Amino acid sequence: TKIFHIAHGAVYTIAAYLLFSAFILLKLPLYLSILIALFGTAFFGILIEIFVYKPFYKKNAPPVTSFISSLGLYIILQNLIALIYGNQVQVLTTQPEKTFQLGSIIVSRIQWLEITTFLIISILFYLIISFTRFGKSLKALSDNPLLAEVVGIDIDSSRLKIFAIGSLLAGLGAILSALDTGIEPTMGLPIVMIAIVAVIIGGSSVFEGALVGGILLGILQALSIFRLSARWQNTVVFIALIIFLLFKPEGILGVRRRLEEIKI
Repeated sequence: TKIFHIAHGAVYTIAAYLLFSAFILLKLPLYLSILIALFGTAFFGILIEIFVYKPFYKKNAPPVTSFISSLGLYIILQNLIALIYGNQVQVLTTQPEKTFQLGSIIVSRIQWLEITTFLIISILFYLIISFTRFGKSLKALSDNPLLAEVVGIDIDSSRLKIFAIGSLLAGLGAILSALDTGIEPTMGLPIVMIAIVAVIIGGSSVFEGALVGGILLGILQALSIFRLSARWQNTVVFIALIIFLLFKPEGILGVRRRLEEIKI
C-alpha cells in the first residue's frame, strides 16, 4: 500500500490486550480468547484503512500525510492502552513452560511454536503471492495502483483484504509473544520498527523482500544474543540498516531503478 504503517504496532499491542482481556479478565477458554483476539485485530485493521488511510488515498495526499496520521494514531492508542491497563508488564500464565535442549541451546515449547508458525506462514505467504490470482493482484496493486484499476482490479477491496490479513498476522505474532514473555503497552513499537528495517533490507519494491529481510534480521539478532548479549540485538538491527542504506539502498531483492523510471 506504499504506507509506513506505524499504527501496525498499535494493532499488534491491541491483539495482545484483547487476549489478556478475554483469557485473564473474562476467564474465557484460551482457544476462544485467541479467536477473539485474532478476529478483533483483523476488524481493527480494516477500521484503520477505512477511517485513517482511505480518505488520504482518495485525495491523492502525499505519503507523509498517512505516515504522520499513522504515527499519531499509534501514540493515541498506546496511551489509551496504558491508561486502561496500566504500564506494568502483564503475564498470561505463571506456570513453568516446558523446555527442550539442543546442545547448549534451550528452547521453550512456545518458542518452538513461534518458529513453526513462522515457517508455515512464510511458505503459505510465498505460495499465495507467487501462484494465486489474489497474490498476483496484490503485486499489481503494489507496483502500479492506477494500472491495476484499469485492468479491473478492485483497489478498495484489495486494500481492505491487505489490512485485514496483515492485522490478523500481527495479532498472531502478538498472541505468541504474549504467551511467551507477557505484554506491555509499548510492546508494539520495537516490532514495527524492526519490520520496517526488514522491508528496507529485503527490498521494499518486491513482496518477498520483507520475508527475506525478516529472516536475515532474525539470524543477526540470534547471533548477537549468542555471541554478545541480548542488549545488543536491536543495535545490530540498526547497524545492518545503516550498512544497507550506504551500500545497497534498494535492498537484497530490490532492483536499482533509473531516475526516468521513478519519475514515470
